[in-house]
Amino acid sequence: MKKKILSALMCTIIAAAAFTGCGGAASESTAAPAADAKEETAESTNDAAEEGAETTADSQFTEDITIICPVKAGGDTDRNTRTLAQAMQKITGVNVVVKNVDGGATVMGMQECIDAPADGNTLIVNGTDMFVPYIQGTSEINIDSFKTIGVPIIDNTTVLAVNKESGWNTLEDLLAADKESPNTIEYGGKIGASNQICGIAMNKEWGSSFRFVDVGNNAAKMTALLGLQTDVINISYSLANDYFSTGEFIPLVLLGTEKNDLLPQDVPLASDLGLTNVDFSKFFWVGTGPNVPDEKVAALTEVLEKVTQDPEFIESIESNYLNVVFMGGDEARDYCNKMYEETLLPYKEAFLEAQ
Repeated sequence: MKKKILSALMCTIIAAAAFTGCGGAASESTAAPAADAKEETAESTNDAAEEGAETTADSQFTEDITIICPVKAGGDTDRNTRTLAQAMQKITGVNVVVKNVDGGATVMGMQECIDAPADGNTLIVNGTDMFVPYIQGTSEINIDSFKTIGVPIIDNTTVLAVNKESGWNTLEDLLAADKESPNTIEYGGKIGASNQICGIAMNKEWGSSFRFVDVGNNAAKMTALLGLQTDVINISYSLANDYFSTGEFIPLVLLGTEKNDLLPQDVPLASDLGLTNVDFSKFFWVGTGPNVPDEKVAALTEVLEKVTQDPEFIESIESNYLNVVFMGGDEARDYCNKMYEETLLPYKEAFLEAQ
């Protein structure tokens, strides 16, 4: 029934639409990664047009689409957003622009999406961090504040990493050192983010006593670990791939519940070592404003499903060891809420006490 409804909505299809004069996915940020992404997107779009790649432009999509990325340019969320924008642009035939709106632990970007005109031309992406301000009580915004378009990506690549100079080659080594000298091993992260909750979860489930130290975002965490200014971090594998490849960083454990066959190394789960799994895998969620008409949301969901079937999108995402999936609407919302309830909510009290 859903496909019949969507087919009625997406009835006017223009095949082989040209992209002459169209810009690529771009950020308003002046950071170099944003400029590079804009150039790459424009080149890919022109290539698709030149090769006669099939592109559809439904009557639902006649204006530019803006995807708000609620963090700074340059990280994995920004990277995934630009890959998504490029694929959506190819399918819809309109410009899809990425706008970085950093601040308030993603709250500023989410609020801008909520306040945007209810025409479905402003989207928002986010992940687990969208729930953190809600847990803290600093914002009432959560996933139910939006209409969910879907989830196209699961990031089961978060690993616990150490510097090779630490002398710890396994999680057992790290936990033994922690037991020998309690409260001395520093776990670096960003205060008020889900990685802080991850530290709380590890201490509770593994009986460890890692001491959380605020070192900043992902880039800052890697810099701190490289300079031995912190002892251990959690990080998406692809972000630190160069350091893992050279052996400068060692991935001790995959913070998930299932193995990831895309990873270049056989990183164990905690359960492989007889410990409780600490699951801090991430979802990549796409939503829009709460008052956007249901038929527009349905059309956007159909576009997202087509994105997840695009070979170029799949290749790009899997090159970063991420899994392409498709969950739309209620299924996606329920999946995200379940992850919140199972991976963040149990540690709410300890997290609030640590603030």
